[in-house]
Amino acid sequence: MRIAVMGLGFMGSAFAGRFLETGTEVQGWNRTPGKADGLVAEGLTELASPDAVADDTDAIFVSVSDDKSVLALAVPEGNPRSAWAGRYIVVTSTVSADAYAKLVEAYGDRFLASPVLAAPAAVRKGAAILLLAGSQGARTDLAPLWEQFSTVLDLGETPATASIIKLLNTHMMLANVAVYAETVRIGREAGVDDKALAQMFDASPTVPEGGLRARLEGFFDPDHKGWFSSPLAAKDLGLTLALASSDSTFPVTAAARDSYLQVAKEGWADVDITGIVEYGNPRV
Repeated sequence: MRIAVMGLGFMGSAFAGRFLETGTEVQGWNRTPGKADGLVAEGLTELASPDAVADDTDAIFVSVSDDKSVLALAVPEGNPRSAWAGRYIVVTSTVSADAYAKLVEAYGDRFLASPVLAAPAAVRKGAAILLLAGSQGARTDLAPLWEQFSTVLDLGETPATASIIKLLNTHMMLANVAVYAETVRIGREAGVDDKALAQMFDASPTVPEGGLRARLEGFFDPDHKGWFSSPLAAKDLGLTLALASSDSTFPVTAAARDSYLQVAKEGWADVDITGIVEYGNPRV
């Protein structure tokens, strides 16, 4: 099977690397040159443009940041790419149900939504949870690709379902990170040192096992290294709020979204979401 990955940021590179490791032929394109160098060394064929896919490409994976980027790449000026005709189009990005609807209109039964419930490192190891929603044919024909991952949730024929489930899952993580960040800030202002706060997180039964617990280490890293930035967090929480009816209010979610927006304005937009612990501490 031969695929192409469009967008070689953290998540796109993880997908490309995973498929290369499992024997899939992989092509890749990225808007910023140089992103593919390490993957080329592993066997990836770098593409000069999104339209340069090989004739025998089975599926094109799109992994860019938001609705605007996905639609500009997959349906430029509102039209499907003629070079992508006859291939399955798999979008792994977290985007709105409206964006999925436009992709279905453009590519019909060849479109598949497949957002991820995991960090890029888990994707690269094959330990990610993939959500699948789209035509039965797409889900079945690409089965050899899904077999490279530990867990796949088949959500049926409606792509919007995958968007909703992904947003709800991400919402839980982002809201918790915002709360735990304020816990650290309050603790510091009360005179507790970081070592004691880190020990509390490690020992507390109120902090769930898994990815969230591991991420909290980033609060105590002054560089807040990671891959999920506060602007992306605010984007996802905004999409989550948009799922609800207009006459409902969700003050906790709105406050978390606004906090991620504010810390980004204060100069922490290019670090991991754990940089929210710097709220009120402008970066110089």
